[in-house]
Amino acid sequence: MKDFNIEGVKDVTPIVVEALENCKKEGISTLIFPKGTYHFYPTFAPERYCEITNNDNGLKRTSFPLIDFHDFVIDGNGSEFIFHGKMIPFIIEQSTNIKIKNLSIDWEVPFAIEGLVVANNITKQTFDIQVKTPYMVENNRLYLSLEREDSPYEQKFGKRFATWEHYNIEVGQNIFWDPTTMAPLYNTSLYNMPEKGNNATELRKGLIRISTKMKALPPIGSVLVSKGEYLQNRTSPAFRVFKSKDLEFKDVNVHHAGAMGLIAERSENITLDGFNVVLKKGSGRMITTTADATHFCNVKGTVIIKNCTFENMLDDATNIHGTYVRVNKIINDYTLAVETYHPHQNGYLFGEEGDSVKIVNQKNLQYTTESLVLKNVKRVNEKISYITFDKPITGKVEIFDGVENISWHAAAIIENNVVRNNRARSFLISTPRKVVVRNNHLSSQMAAFRITGDLNLWNESGPNTDLLIENNVIENSVYGGAGVQAVFLIDPEYSEKKNIEGKFSKNITIRNNIVKTFDSSILVAISVDGLVFENNQITQTETYKPIFPNADNIQITNCNNVSIKGNTYKKIDGKEVTITIDDKSTNVKVDSKDAFSKNSSKKHLVRNK
Repeated sequence: MKDFNIEGVKDVTPIVVEALENCKKEGISTLIFPKGTYHFYPTFAPERYCEITNNDNGLKRTSFPLIDFHDFVIDGNGSEFIFHGKMIPFIIEQSTNIKIKNLSIDWEVPFAIEGLVVANNITKQTFDIQVKTPYMVENNRLYLSLEREDSPYEQKFGKRFATWEHYNIEVGQNIFWDPTTMAPLYNTSLYNMPEKGNNATELRKGLIRISTKMKALPPIGSVLVSKGEYLQNRTSPAFRVFKSKDLEFKDVNVHHAGAMGLIAERSENITLDGFNVVLKKGSGRMITTTADATHFCNVKGTVIIKNCTFENMLDDATNIHGTYVRVNKIINDYTLAVETYHPHQNGYLFGEEGDSVKIVNQKNLQYTTESLVLKNVKRVNEKISYITFDKPITGKVEIFDGVENISWHAAAIIENNVVRNNRARSFLISTPRKVVVRNNHLSSQMAAFRITGDLNLWNESGPNTDLLIENNVIENSVYGGAGVQAVFLIDPEYSEKKNIEGKFSKNITIRNNIVKTFDSSILVAISVDGLVFENNQITQTETYKPIFPNADNIQITNCNNVSIKGNTYKKIDGKEVTITIDDKSTNVKVDSKDAFSKNSSKKHLVRNK
């Protein structure tokens, strides 16, 4: 990049785009930046329409359009890349053998508003916040303001279209952060704020009074964090990966993004080594990404996540899964009209000719067919496609059943990572391929591990069939308070929970982990065939007061072949350990020397909600 006179330029986007075009034309294999700080603006950035699962679709501008690149390296040489406005820094599509290394990504103006609570009034149900990030108060509503291009038109006429183009976004999807712990407030659900209709008054520049209805007003010294209106706040992930193979991200720091740190779909073999989603020192910010740190949907091959730190996200550290499409109409014995259900899955590429799929019953999540091959896929629009199979499906499918692409599931190795101070979970894993999760240190607001699948809201597919969770340290998770959540939560989501049929996942081993937890629920397991929970060292802490002290320590529901042995549990509340096993569970063995053997009994499980 030194050859392109990049140093000292205000907006390097057009220079980088030119350099990439030159690399492709001349077959250059590596693009190296001289170490420095570079600013990227959207004004002269190329754009393409992107349908990005679990994010907001639309025309996306990018400074790094890596489209149809092969055997190519970008080396930032320790540089800082600062972005401005709505952009996706890297779009990687239809590329192979790509390596991105030695760089950091940040935004000059964040995609969230942060306001320090300086006063509250219980009688009037108000609280006051000091805001340093850009905002606007109009018609008694508070808006976060994103950075716009400073064009001659805007200089002349002002930012008259900023609100309509969603650069001013009404405060919504709110959460309160604790600056002393740099994490969400303990028992976060007490401070849930409505997503719409919060009255705002600007008392003076930077001081805003909020009037709203809450269970409890936020304490003075906490920080309101809001990423804005739903379906308008996931516009700008740091990395978009689609239809690509053999990618490596090495020593990359994502300090902020207006969506996920990395979202990969329909791709194969991805390695994150030292891919960190971390706060920039001295930034004064509470949050990094406004959604997941990393997310993998319909990816195959192997996903490797190692030596990474994920902190202060507004969602999970990683989520590895497939996505069901729903049956909209039965066309004939071989063809279905299927649809994406959640708006964040509009345009999602479910499958292509030659992929293998299975149909899934909407009520019990069981397969109703053997493996079927897609002979034809015809897209109608962003929601509806026709899919034709190689075999008849007569009598095996109903309207609203799911269809799962079993060709596109990933194996995974997740090791030597740190997850801390984020809203939501550490790891969500829904894949039938072999997954090993080991030697991680985890502390999240919700469950450390969630193993699930659903034909409800998100339609995330993939029963686990070979999952090993070992040698991890899990410390003071599940402090959100929004219902009982276990440290290890294995809970396929059934539409009819009273009459669960069949098993969902199998062969899950949880062993040799150190669990330090203040609350009661440690393991919830539903519909697992083959569960081992052994040699885990569990210690009750005094970090927080238990939120759900009467929840069972272990709940086993509709499981088969369960082994619980070698676990220790140091309790400080004087209560006996509790384990509940329902009548549908079979062959459940609790070793007599295990910490949970004293009160193991077979009885009906009453789940707390």
